[in-house]
Amino acid sequence: LTIVGSRAASLTSVALSQLFASRFNDDKKLLAFSDSVQDASHRAGFFGARTYAFNFRTAVQKVVASLGGPVPLAELPRRVVDYWKPKLGEGDFVATFLPPDMEWLRDWEELRKDGKVPEGADLVGLVERRIAWEVWSEYAFKSRIGRTLEKSGSSALRPRPEAIDAAVGKLLPVLREEIGVLRSLDEASLRRLVAGFVTTLKRKGAVEQADLGPYVESAGNVYLLNRMKHLPSFGRHTRAPAFLASQGFSRFNTLLRSSAQQAPTWYEDWLSRALAPIDGRAGAYAAEIWKAVVEGLLEAGVLFQRAAPRGAAVWGLRESLFVVVDAVAQMRCGHCGTNVSVSVADAGLWEGACCLRYRCPGKLAREPEREDYYRSLYATGDVTRLFAEEHTGLLERAERERIEVEFKADEEGRKPGDPNLLSCTPTLEMGIDIGDLSSLALCSVPPKSSNYLQRAGRAGRRDGNAFVLAVANGRPHDLFFYFEPEEMIQGLVEPPGCFLNASAVLERQL
Repeated sequence: LTIVGSRAASLTSVALSQLFASRFNDDKKLLAFSDSVQDASHRAGFFGARTYAFNFRTAVQKVVASLGGPVPLAELPRRVVDYWKPKLGEGDFVATFLPPDMEWLRDWEELRKDGKVPEGADLVGLVERRIAWEVWSEYAFKSRIGRTLEKSGSSALRPRPEAIDAAVGKLLPVLREEIGVLRSLDEASLRRLVAGFVTTLKRKGAVEQADLGPYVESAGNVYLLNRMKHLPSFGRHTRAPAFLASQGFSRFNTLLRSSAQQAPTWYEDWLSRALAPIDGRAGAYAAEIWKAVVEGLLEAGVLFQRAAPRGAAVWGLRESLFVVVDAVAQMRCGHCGTNVSVSVADAGLWEGACCLRYRCPGKLAREPEREDYYRSLYATGDVTRLFAEEHTGLLERAERERIEVEFKADEEGRKPGDPNLLSCTPTLEMGIDIGDLSSLALCSVPPKSSNYLQRAGRAGRRDGNAFVLAVANGRPHDLFFYFEPEEMIQGLVEPPGCFLNASAVLERQL
């Protein structure tokens, strides 16, 4: 389903990410051929943007592994900076961790031109703040989007057990004594209720973060985030962190529905399913139960509370609640297939728990241990940023020649941010010296065998070995050669013909 539902550019970007991360690739330069100027221009930006996350995850996972044990989430960004800045040097550190949406900064342009960070620039500080945001996003706000560290089983957040123990210890007698239907509530059921609540808030991004203070206190005004130039931009319909609020706000969630005619909120549904074995009537007391749970979690330091407009209260999880662990268990619902990634130490708690999906009747069970390709990639891959430039007829000659010089530069002559991938058109098939290459990508099946041979021939000149990736798009020409690849690879190469009486053409060719 992933392959069928993905576009060729997305699949190619995944392949390029893995090619540049591979420790078996000792020549991390590449040509990516497209058949039109428009495609080549678009893909240059697309590849650079889509491959950033892979590289970042590898860098973070190497730091987590090097620490040899749980590391507080609040400390991890500083550990990432302290680990990579001395290894890379200031210029390459910025080039490696500066995301594509910050490349408009003037200081970055100066770094690319001169090879060093301008004096007095705040570029390094901005990159460090962005690293803090990206670490928080990877483990909280975006932990379920794409091939994340959590979903690959590389590393994940674990709530501090002592904080959960304190919260459950205070809540259990209160709920038993004040809510009649919960007189027989046991500790395991309460832990599962709290665990599902905390996990869902974490997935929604309702976790403390240094840059989120004004956003939380304004009840979700993304304009306040967009004013910070080191953060990604948020549009009107862009997904944003969803904290918990006592009143309805467009970006934030509420524990309870505002009227009986509305469908139950996720929190009401979760409470009903999680406490059904104790008493099937527990859902009718959702308001009283959640009021007690929130107060107990605030008192135990699991939640924080902020004042919001219209006298509302906003709640979220404290950053200090979490540590990052590299022993991850995957739990899966037997009914709908929903996955939950948890610490191995907490796997017993989740075994047999209700599925986190809204209204799903299924139960979670631990998946058997298996090899995960991305977990291996993040653990062993090289941290190499992909810098893509277009090489097309749209460029002025001086700019095109500059790009060629930067691309061909050896390790000693390279400046931070110099291109290591050229998204090019057939004009690079021959006649232009771009140095020795070991790999290249064809973003579509070339028109003729001669085109294929010319493009493939750009790689492998150094030692006779080459990696050539050809991506078949969903059109008849590409699909034919996808099923009959030898017709393209070993097909007939017809010499070009010319009408001998066309004197102007002959003169030009001669």
